[in-house]
Amino acid sequence: MPVTLAEPLSVNPTTTTASPVPASLQQLGIYTSAALDTLCAQEGQKPFVVEGLISIGSIGIVVGDSGLGKSPLIYQLGLCVAAGMPWLGMQTCRGKVLYLDYENGASGSKSLRDSCMEHLQLQECPEDFLYSQDVLTFSDLTRAIEKVKPMLVIIDTLRSFDPSAEADNPKAGIFLKSLRKLCHQCGVSFLLIHHIKKQDKKGFLDACANLETDPPLQWLNMACGARGLVNQSDVRLGVDKPSNVNACLVIRGHVRIAGEVGPFYLERIFNDDEQAIGYRRLEGVEFLNNKDQQDAFDKLPLVFTFKEAKATYGRKDQATVGFLQKCERLGILRKPGKGRPYEKVSHAAAE
Repeated sequence: MPVTLAEPLSVNPTTTTASPVPASLQQLGIYTSAALDTLCAQEGQKPFVVEGLISIGSIGIVVGDSGLGKSPLIYQLGLCVAAGMPWLGMQTCRGKVLYLDYENGASGSKSLRDSCMEHLQLQECPEDFLYSQDVLTFSDLTRAIEKVKPMLVIIDTLRSFDPSAEADNPKAGIFLKSLRKLCHQCGVSFLLIHHIKKQDKKGFLDACANLETDPPLQWLNMACGARGLVNQSDVRLGVDKPSNVNACLVIRGHVRIAGEVGPFYLERIFNDDEQAIGYRRLEGVEFLNNKDQQDAFDKLPLVFTFKEAKATYGRKDQATVGFLQKCERLGILRKPGKGRPYEKVSHAAAE
């Protein structure tokens, strides 16, 4: 008996439900393809707090051992944002900064601020740099943000502000969800300062990793407490001592969607009284550690295309991409945008 194809089912247009219009879908947090494209275009136009690193309305976490110098490093960041100055060669968007310092006290905070001002050659502290050690609860934080309307809130340290946030992943998630609500409502960004796990009696950590050579998220697993603090943040930065004797700190991390950032190698700057006053980013070419790559970089013009880089480096596409990405991570190269040429970053611009 021959097999016949079934007739396609007919649909009575009078019985179908009209598709919801995009606006009603967006009220539910559901986007059509076109609406998603529009949303992404709008997100891409949002200013950065720190270009390529901290965006408006994001949550970042900086992880490092005690005594490394995280506070002066982040004080320098806060002052740069408040003054609209580059931080370690990265442009900032000028705005109010609220620094919640629970570690250094009023006199310690003033000393850190004044030292960074000397390094940045600021005659006066920017009016948009605000300090507090008395915002003690989440309710206090909410009121302060609603009153001050800061662009960036720095919490130094997370444990001092809310020890329960690192207890376990559910509590970390609740804490970060509360911060993210403030991000959406007030357009504020947060930067949380956090510690790595303490060594045991034998001097070993539960999980050992090298910030310079291992994937940064692997190193960040050494952060104290709940892993969700790192996993659910938008910007995750590790700070550690580097292997290179010319530098005092190395910064490396991961930005959600964008991928890895760094390594940034920093040297400590001292004044005539031999007092540490700030950090300067070392020129990345010192750390290429590859003669062929260094020779190729030296031969490239100040502005060049991928095709020119490939011809100069003498390698195929993938190898050339890896070389250029390495130079970008080291801060000696940047690509301002899609379809635009690469630009070398001068040593002076990285200070």
